[in-house]
Amino acid sequence: MPMKLTPVEASLDSCFRRNDKIRCSFVSPCLSFPRKRESRVGFYDKMKLTALAILLIFIMTSAASAAWDNVTASANKNVVAIGESFIYSITVKNGKDVGFPIVNADNLTLVKSTLVTRGIFFNKEYTMQYVMRGFIPGEYVLGGVKVKDKAAGTPKEYSVPDVRIAIQSTLFDNDTLEIAGIKGPQDVGWQGLNWRLIAAALLIAAAAALIYYLVKRRKAKKALPPPPRRAHEVAYEALQRLKEKNLDKAGLIKEFFSELSSIVRHYIEDRFKLKAPEMTTEEFLLMVRDSAELSGTHKELLKDFLNRSDMVKFAQYGPSFDEIRGSFISAQKFVDETRELP
Repeated sequence: MPMKLTPVEASLDSCFRRNDKIRCSFVSPCLSFPRKRESRVGFYDKMKLTALAILLIFIMTSAASAAWDNVTASANKNVVAIGESFIYSITVKNGKDVGFPIVNADNLTLVKSTLVTRGIFFNKEYTMQYVMRGFIPGEYVLGGVKVKDKAAGTPKEYSVPDVRIAIQSTLFDNDTLEIAGIKGPQDVGWQGLNWRLIAAALLIAAAAALIYYLVKRRKAKKALPPPPRRAHEVAYEALQRLKEKNLDKAGLIKEFFSELSSIVRHYIEDRFKLKAPEMTTEEFLLMVRDSAELSGTHKELLKDFLNRSDMVKFAQYGPSFDEIRGSFISAQKFVDETRELP
């Protein structure tokens, strides 16, 4: 007749079987129970049923513990300065579909709000973080709001605990501020002077004086600009350059007389301060006629020279070699006789 097993032994028999008998070391090393041979398929079925039962128990336990039994509120700072931000948080544990309130407090400004979620499955934790700040000192109570359970058939509301925030001023308290009387003048003497500042000021003054001396000395050493060149020196150099060009020998007679006339006109302008280059020959001769700077001989010489130059430039006159050489000598002679004496 088979032996009747207790519930403990039956459980051990279902979990620790080995062929036709089981051994349980913590019951008895020698205890064995005869049993009927079972197929491997039946063993796996029992294992599936056992796992399903454990999962069902876990779900029922989690669902039972998922009730809204914990709604908390907190702040990361309970004492802040004017304008300083703080975080006011409302946390709901074991929630599913939570509706958080809009926090509006007098004299407090809501900067932003952020939802933070933690946990998995039925042990989720929802936290709404409100970043706030205030600009009026005083004691504030954040509360009087409720969160909603939207997952229930009929939405339920749960009260949020109050949180106290103190905003402190960075100024003095007018009630405790005391204004002392005006003190009379005090003789600080030399002890009150800051020697480091005095030394720095003296060094800066000495450096500025040295820089000024060096700059002034350098300017004094610079060579004075050369005096302006005299009119006859410029004319001599221009005549020499014209001579070296050999325009007359190249057949450029018109160009030769144009440049020679320009040299004489610029000399007269620089020497006698007459605007000769801008005048026609006729205008220039009329002006020179009444000038006391030139003698009668010089006026006639200048008249012959300018008329000959105009004939070559404008009347297509072809002068001889002697006339060309004579015009050059006349221009050079005019400069020699009217030049500024040292």
